[in-house]
Amino acid sequence: MATFVQDTDVRPGPNRYVSDPGVAKIVPKYLEDYDHPVIITGVKSAQAFLDYTGADEFFAPALRYDGTSSERNARELAEQAKALDADAIVAIGAGKLSDTAKNVAEILDVDLVIVPTLACACAAYSPYSVDYDDEHRFLGVPVHPKNSTALLVDAAMIAQAPSEKFVGGIGDTLAKFYESDPVFAQADDLTVFDRLSRHSARLVRDTLLEESEPALEALRAGDYDDGHVRTLVDTIIGLAGTVAGFGGVRARESGAHTVHDGLTRIPGSAETMHGEKVAYGVMVQLVTEGKEDEARALLPFYDRIGLPHSFRQMNLPFTDENLQTVADFAAAEGSPFHAAVPDVTTERIIEAMQVVEGFAQP
Repeated sequence: MATFVQDTDVRPGPNRYVSDPGVAKIVPKYLEDYDHPVIITGVKSAQAFLDYTGADEFFAPALRYDGTSSERNARELAEQAKALDADAIVAIGAGKLSDTAKNVAEILDVDLVIVPTLACACAAYSPYSVDYDDEHRFLGVPVHPKNSTALLVDAAMIAQAPSEKFVGGIGDTLAKFYESDPVFAQADDLTVFDRLSRHSARLVRDTLLEESEPALEALRAGDYDDGHVRTLVDTIIGLAGTVAGFGGVRARESGAHTVHDGLTRIPGSAETMHGEKVAYGVMVQLVTEGKEDEARALLPFYDRIGLPHSFRQMNLPFTDENLQTVADFAAAEGSPFHAAVPDVTTERIIEAMQVVEGFAQP
């Protein structure tokens, strides 16, 4: 197996991206080349899959991850899967589950098939994992040498999740444009793939601004076959993944995700979805860049679909200590925030958070 990977590598995505309502009901058809596929899933995701497919039990041995997306849990699951002679890993779940399964598949050097149960991020599409410790604090983003052999996206199943889960996905995906655009704007050596990534990021943003509200309305009305819903699902899971896939490290993350990562250092932050914290980070990044007007222009969209833009909305104490914790992490030497704002400092991020908090005031 080739293990040498670089941030400049073009990683177009899974070997196969299948977007087809009903595909979750025929997953075994995509596993006919394997003798011992092993499923990794969670509690809620397992139930969502079984309820949707109408099955009483899984079609293969199923292991449960512990929800941490930690290296420790990945190693534990790899040992269990190895004992079952696993020659393929089938991930059934959301973002952290996909990240865990990618770690397990690399440890075992076996193929990976992903069946997302939520549209909360592009984790199922990307060749990266986001690792946390057992206290849900961000640790790092390992890059895997292989992507999944098949990503099976069933919008009809995903649509049955609570609509709030989509809101988090919208927040995480919106950041694709706002994090990558300033990085690309400062570069004088854009490749043709960088340009493709930049166009993709803009398409992602424009699609979200246009499709999110009608899709959420359809979801809340129980119209799971609505075309807006399918467009939103494919934008969050698939189209978003092409941004970093073609743009590499320049398009992976900068200010917004770094603010998210800093927020994970605050007790209680795990109760707020990943994408919601990232959406808050978009606001902080824009203000730090000196683009307060652009941040304010997004406020009506945030308010209409329920994205947070304050500590209060994330149920976190707006204290000097918490601001310092987030800003110290986000402005640290080597932080991706510097890719968007090269001269960023702790003080500037704190000032930006104070400005953003004021957005929520009457």
